[in-house]
Order: sequence, then structure tokens, then C-alpha cells
Amino acid sequence: MAILEKTVNGKTLRFLNTEAFDRNDWAALSTSGSTERNLCLSLSDLDKLPCFSCPEALLLTGGSLGPSGFAPLYGAKGLKTLVLDYEETDSDEDGIHLDCLPALHYVLSRSNLNLYHLSEANGPIVEVRNFWRNGKAVKTTLAPGTELAKRRRFVFFSTEGEGAAAVGIMEILNPIQTALDEMDKRYSSRLDSIAIIPFCVSDPTAPERRYVSLKKRYADLRLRIDWEAFRTATPERRQQMCRENVRACAAYIAKKDASFLLREFLADIDTAIKE
Repeated sequence: MAILEKTVNGKTLRFLNTEAFDRNDWAALSTSGSTERNLCLSLSDLDKLPCFSCPEALLLTGGSLGPSGFAPLYGAKGLKTLVLDYEETDSDEDGIHLDCLPALHYVLSRSNLNLYHLSEANGPIVEVRNFWRNGKAVKTTLAPGTELAKRRRFVFFSTEGEGAAAVGIMEILNPIQTALDEMDKRYSSRLDSIAIIPFCVSDPTAPERRYVSLKKRYADLRLRIDWEAFRTATPERRQQMCRENVRACAAYIAKKDASFLLREFLADIDTAIKE
């Protein structure tokens, strides 16, 4: 059996790693079942959770939810520990309702982006390992060394880039982030958080991301900046490329969110760049 070890709440837990299972393994489980208590399942295999009769700790990894959504999870009434080891999914599924898991007392989240999948609850403690942006307000116990943002950012800038391209993009975006933080404006009544993350890698086939969810009240835009063109561009042209990327992201958000104040946002971006 494949075993995965993970430190949870100060203890090392050993999880049966079902991601190593093949079709025959699942067929045998569907017939005989299993009493294994600590499990690692992908979101794609969550429908198979009922094959295990009494799970107490569940480690969920990435993937696409099956047709049953989170229903199999809610059937695990004895579940005490839940580990969310993925950033987030592109699904608009309802959040994980913690009150449907009466025995749950501890949740470990790889990223606060997972908190978009959690309803507010007073029961279990939620530990956030990597706090990138604020999600819904839940009771949190921070891992050592983790720092909460001093205030909630409505617009968040970062980059997915390679080497010097990543450094160059952040040198342009950081002053914009500082300026918008000082303005402290909300540009939408239907979104709580907007991430604009220029995508600049050497692989021309790597996919962009255009994600706006009014249900989750969150937007994540990762549009491409041509890596070779940026690498060889002058400082002035690099700034222009970043501005065009941000404007394209904003235009896409405006198509999905009628409340988005596109003109005001773009004017503030132009002001920040001039400063």
C-alpha cells in the first residue's frame, strides 16, 4: 500500500494514498470495503469515499468534483480531521458546509484560497498554511511564521513568470499595488477579491486563466505577456506591456461583472503608473 505522511496539528499522520490505486484496487474495495481510518483522496475520487466505512482523517487533493459533489464527504459523519491540499478548483459548487460534519474538529488548509470552499462555522479550528489573500472570515489558527495581511486587499497583483521576467514584472506591479492599497477602493459590489497575475513563461502552449465567479465573489486573471518580447523589451515597453495586460484583465472582469467600475479602475491604474 502507498502511504503518505503529513504533519497535522503537530502530529504526523499516515494516510493511505488512494491516488496510487488502479481499477482493480477500486473494484476490490467496492466489493469488500475497508476500515482504513486515514485516507488521501483526490476530489475526482471523492465519490469513492463510501468504500471506506469509518474514515476519521481525510486528505483531499486537487481534481474535478464528480456528479455527487461534496455529498460523499457529508456522509462521513465520523470524520474528525480534514486536510485541503489544493489551492482551489474552478467549480462553482457550494462551499463545504462544516456543520454537515458533526465530529469535525480540525481543518488544515494548504491555502486560504480554500476558504472560498468553507462556510463560516464556530465548530472546528481552521489552520491556514499559506495566507495569500483573505477569504471568508473563519476561525483560524496560523501556522508558525505565517503573517496575516494588515487589511483586506480588494485587488491583488502577482505574476507567474520565469526568471528575470518575473522580477521585471513585479518591479512594475509593486508600485501599482502600493498605490491601490493607499487608495483602498472597492471597484465592484459583487466581488470581494480580484487577483491580476500576468503570465509570462517560455512555453507558448501553457494555458492562460480567466476566472470570474460572482458566486464565490472572486476573480483570478492570468493573461499572457509574451516571454521573448518582454525579455528583450526596453523598460518603457515593458511597462506598456504590463499596463496592457492589466487593462485586458479589467476588461474581461467588466464583461462578467456589470457592477465593476472599469473606467475608475483604469484611471487609478494610469495614475499609479505615472506616480
